[in-house]
Amino acid sequence: MKKQLVVALGLTVLATPAFASKARLQALGEDTYGSFYVNDNRNVFLNAANVNNQKDLATFEFGNTTNSQDGTTSPRAEGGVFKSMGNLVYGVYLGSQSNTSNGYRSAAGLNGGAGTFESNNLDLFVGGDAGMKWGANVTYSNTAKDETANGAKQEAIRTRLGVIAGDIEGFANINLVNNAKDSTGQKFEGKLGYQLGAIYNLNDYRIFAEYRDFSGKAKGANDADISSNQLQIGAGRSTKLNDKATLFTRAQFQHNKASNDSGSATFAATCSSAFSVGCKSYTSSQVPLVAGLEYDAASWLTLRGSVSQVLWGTQEDKSNKKGFANSTTVNAGASLKFGEMTVDGVIGNSAALAGAAPTSTDTSGGNGNLRTDNLMSRVSMTYRF
Repeated sequence: MKKQLVVALGLTVLATPAFASKARLQALGEDTYGSFYVNDNRNVFLNAANVNNQKDLATFEFGNTTNSQDGTTSPRAEGGVFKSMGNLVYGVYLGSQSNTSNGYRSAAGLNGGAGTFESNNLDLFVGGDAGMKWGANVTYSNTAKDETANGAKQEAIRTRLGVIAGDIEGFANINLVNNAKDSTGQKFEGKLGYQLGAIYNLNDYRIFAEYRDFSGKAKGANDADISSNQLQIGAGRSTKLNDKATLFTRAQFQHNKASNDSGSATFAATCSSAFSVGCKSYTSSQVPLVAGLEYDAASWLTLRGSVSQVLWGTQEDKSNKKGFANSTTVNAGASLKFGEMTVDGVIGNSAALAGAAPTSTDTSGGNGNLRTDNLMSRVSMTYRF
């Protein structure tokens, strides 16, 4: 019976592009908010002009609806539709919260995210191609105090602008409003923040540079100025090994700096490379290397995996200086393809990105397990029409 089911599955599905989802990017060692060199529909959140390359699709990310950060073991529910109409492309996306925005609110001492994290986010996209591809986006999120049991409230407004002209791409993602207040009266007021970047296609390589700067002020029982900036310069390459396998490689230099007047003075749960805005003072420099492979194992199945490691790096807080020990991470994932429908998932990982620590003992947290009772985590579904 099982053999018949497998045969039937193989006969009823056809190969489709697997360019979709947070699960795919995570399995390839990339940021789930978009990649500088891997073609994926999540790239619309990096450069809004990519709506021209990711049109006529509906995508859904399975997850929870609680007030928590989106992560490997606690993905958030979100999804949207991108449709071309004439020379334009329109998109509506629901539920895409910013981990950066929510992270600042946590660093400001707001209590637990209940009513203070972004909620019911609405993203609107528009793009077109008039010899040069362009795209724009606006994000809006608002929770009034009468919508929460404890009287907390929050508001966020962002915009994304991007262009793609031949071998050159550029984008500017701007934080306009990021304010929140919890039940105790503790507040966070974000200042104007931005993420600027450019990509250049040089033969088979994608050369990229990005700089981001965000800041804000905590007010209440814990007054503090909070800020962080990041610079990335690197190159990535997608190499077609044969008609079934693609090799992905990326190397870059990354520099981070953060400060928080009321933050931890030492490396701890609230002061680390994964949560630098929790530190009183934090700087780091690193050179991570990522290698990933994607393989079309069958007409209905694509497998992928990646390994990443910090080749060189140093980080220091107010009192300590250290390197990046045990930074090797491995991720794996798969896509099941049913005609124009693709279901993606992570099937095992030791951490989402280099330098992050596992948070669970099942396949969503790694530790070398591939369990049939938890075969996929961070599951998504994409349909192309």
